[in-house]
Formats: sequence, structure tokens, C-alpha cells
Amino acid sequence: MDSTAPEASGLDATLLADLKALTSDDLFTREQAVVRVAQRGTPVAQTLIGILGDFAKPGLAGVAKALGKIGDERAIPILGQAAKMGDEELRIAAVWALSQLSDPVVLPILLTEAERPHPLIQSYLASILGTFQDSRVVPVLSKLAVHPNREVSFQAVCALGEVGGQAGIPVLKKAWRRNDILVRAASAASLRRLGSRPARFSAATLVLIFGAIFFLIAGAGWFFYPGSFH
Repeated sequence: MDSTAPEASGLDATLLADLKALTSDDLFTREQAVVRVAQRGTPVAQTLIGILGDFAKPGLAGVAKALGKIGDERAIPILGQAAKMGDEELRIAAVWALSQLSDPVVLPILLTEAERPHPLIQSYLASILGTFQDSRVVPVLSKLAVHPNREVSFQAVCALGEVGGQAGIPVLKKAWRRNDILVRAASAASLRRLGSRPARFSAATLVLIFGAIFFLIAGAGWFFYPGSFH
């Protein structure tokens, strides 16, 4: 029997329609379905968790995003599995969803995912880890700060300025010597926040650098935000 049929699932027709819309080829249709499903809140969380447990089903990235918006901590284990075992779209959605949850259990999962060689996820997690006041993020951010990918390195360097403390200074000084003006500028700003003094840039150069940084951050945020997935 079709597992999506109302008789088999016990789900109401409107929810079934929204779950089906999560598999649509149209991005707007999918995102509106995510919003509608998430608006149902915790009463549908267990149903979504059950659906997410079958990685062969379509539309699972939307299910993961809805769980992230609902914020039900019961979803943490299955989202952690999805981040490891899902396809690329599901992995990204699961990582985003986990980052929306405030439970301390989430941090070890995010740290593990930050070690996986996926620059898009790593750059996003580097920025998220900077919001945790936890010493466990510093070694991971220190590795990401010297990542060959510019966006990963840039986000990690910025995050170290928030949480790195004295342990982050040697890494930031190494990043400051990198032949990349954006990473160098971010390193200089982070070093200043941590009380260290890198060499100075001219005022005109700093204006150009921080203008470029703004567009880099804005572009990265738009690309990773779940609404941009295709």
C-alpha cells in the first residue's frame, strides 16, 4: 500500500498535499510547503522525524528544513544521521536544521560535520561555530582558518576573532600572511579584537577590502540559506 495514502499514514489531506509539494521541481512551491509544514509546529514533528528516517523518500531536504524551523529537539538524532548519510541537498539542509537548535548535544555533531571535506558546509559551519562560547570550537576553527578554500578560511578567521582567545592568535597571524587580501583583512580585524596588532593597511585599501568582504558574506549567506537550494 502507498505509504503516503491517508488510510496508511493517518495524515490529513492538507499535510499530505504539503509533503507532496516538498518534492516539486519548483523552488517557490517547495519553500512555501516548508513554511506551511513548519507552521504546524511540534504536533507534526514526530511524523516528520518518521518520514526523514527513510532516506529513499523524495523531498527530504524540505522535511529537514521544516524540522529546523520547528526546533523540536527530538529531531536531533535523525538530523545527525541525515547530515552523514543523505545526498548533498539533504546533508546541507540537515546541517542547517541542526544549527537552528540550541541543545548542547548539537555542537559535537556540527564539529564532526565541519571536518568533512565539503567547502559549502564547512564555510557555513565556520560562521556558526563562532557563535558558540565553547573552547571545543577553537581547534576546528583553527584548521578551517588555513583551509585552501577562500570562503572557508575567511569565515573561520572571522569566527576566531569572536571565540579564539589567545589560542587563536598564532593561527590568525599565519592566515594574515596568506596571499589573499580578503583573508588578510579578516585576520587583521580578528587579531585586533583579540588584542594583537598586525601590520596596517592604508585607509583606502581597508575601504575596498571591507566592501568586498560585505559582498562575500552576503553572497555566501544567500547561497547556503535553504531557500536557495535547487
